[in-house]
Amino acid sequence: MLTFIGIILGYFIALLDTTIVNIALPKTAEYFNRDVSDISWIMNGYNIAFAVLMLTASRIADQFGRKRLFLIGLLLFALTSFLCGIASTLDLLILFRVLQGLSAAIIVPVTIPLAIQLFPKEKHGAVLGIWGAIAGVASASGPALGGILTEYFNWQSVYFVNLPIALISFIVSYLLIKESYDKTASKNIDIAGMLTISVAIFCFTLGLIETSDYGWSSFYVLSLFAGSLVSLALFIVVERRSKDPMLPLSLMRISTFNASSTALLFTSIGTAAGSFLLAFYLTSLRNMSVLEAGMTIIASSLTATVFSIVSGPMSEKVGGRFLASIGLAIITVSVYLFGSLDADSSRIDVLWRLSLLGAGLGISVVPLFGSAVNNIPADKLGIVSGVTNVARTLGMVIGVALLATMLSSNMKNELSTALDKAIQTIQASVLDASMKDGMITSIQSMNNESLQEGNAQQNMTLEKVLEQVDQREKEALLQAPDQVQETKAAFDHNREQIEQLWPSINTELRSHMAKGFSSTFHLISFLLIPGIFIAFFSDQRRKKVNGETKRTAVISH
Repeated sequence: MLTFIGIILGYFIALLDTTIVNIALPKTAEYFNRDVSDISWIMNGYNIAFAVLMLTASRIADQFGRKRLFLIGLLLFALTSFLCGIASTLDLLILFRVLQGLSAAIIVPVTIPLAIQLFPKEKHGAVLGIWGAIAGVASASGPALGGILTEYFNWQSVYFVNLPIALISFIVSYLLIKESYDKTASKNIDIAGMLTISVAIFCFTLGLIETSDYGWSSFYVLSLFAGSLVSLALFIVVERRSKDPMLPLSLMRISTFNASSTALLFTSIGTAAGSFLLAFYLTSLRNMSVLEAGMTIIASSLTATVFSIVSGPMSEKVGGRFLASIGLAIITVSVYLFGSLDADSSRIDVLWRLSLLGAGLGISVVPLFGSAVNNIPADKLGIVSGVTNVARTLGMVIGVALLATMLSSNMKNELSTALDKAIQTIQASVLDASMKDGMITSIQSMNNESLQEGNAQQNMTLEKVLEQVDQREKEALLQAPDQVQETKAAFDHNREQIEQLWPSINTELRSHMAKGFSSTFHLISFLLIPGIFIAFFSDQRRKKVNGETKRTAVISH
């Protein structure tokens, strides 16, 4: 059991750093005096490196020792965490985060084969259940722990916290874990295969991330996607001709493995809706702080943790495909129900929907991993773990890219409608003509800023409108210094009228922002529906043989 804990600790910190750092980004931006687009590469750099190296690391671990790679990954993770904490410039911090992502890519995929070998086959469902629960705990504790460390210490502490955990994991793993390999793998390194698949994943991931800045139809983004397709095609050609391919293409003929990996991608898209998009809703429409939003979103991770513990052993009894389909159906419904939240929904309304999402994740993710593991040759556990983890990572990146695009488009339309209604309200008011024009200009200006920054609720406020009025009053006083009292009286009257008008304008603004979020949640929920059917083919059919339930192979040739 102590050996299992050592493995789990390494897995925990690698996943923890995908969420714990995010909440410290505002403080980091303030420390380096850099803007959001620059700071975002602290997160993007980690995610890209994490996705790119995972398959290669899995293959090398299968060839030269999973324990050896795990220990190397832990050492590099501890070192890069320390370097992140002492980084003197943002560029150095981003560089160290990329290296940290590479080390996490070494750690994560080998944890499943290392953990599975510790227990008999009948315990694998329970092991994967605990493994899934740890993933939930890591996701849940990231925002909370990051918020506490940042609030009471500094942003550097979110990196230093990894050091003692990595040290304990390294010592326990070094002393107790037995080395394991893919006994069928040769020692020849498939350099061409590793390079082509790494380039394919890099171009695809970077292209998805850059869509928010450049758009889906930009030459730059399309070039990245084209480069990804070409590299993937070259990878397939290389693997077909290689005597010792890094990814045996025979695995791609196992229909259950393909379905499991694809369904895991869909679960991650659903997760993105419940984390990325809902966080936007809570901070921009509900005016929650980042920490408050993080503490709210924890509900889904905690629920996922509970259901993961149960779904692992249950999938061994009833079959993973039923649970996976049910779980993805619950995820789809919960994402659709997020669309029924409005500007005044209570925190309870948000929490029970998040809990439903977490239940769906807990019910589906562990059986999907279990199906992928149980339906392939035991020696291929390492590379299979790499493929499934890459699928989950890419699903999250795809989800964020799609959600950002959909939200931007929907919000642009809704804010435009809200602006038209606000202008009608202002024109029908008793404000002075010049004040009407000035107020309309101010709101139009703030609306443009909102579309660029994606935060209408913070940009379009009564305080900012009144700031514009104060500025015009100063200009009027400079132009007519002999009419101070008349000017002040006129502007005071206009302020009173604006304060009376603003509640109805703000209500329209909040209502249309809520509609923008609602449309996005509904659209993404419809995109999740195919995942429900794909998940049904993620495990082999069961039939009774001499009173016992046996799997029936489903392999495509």
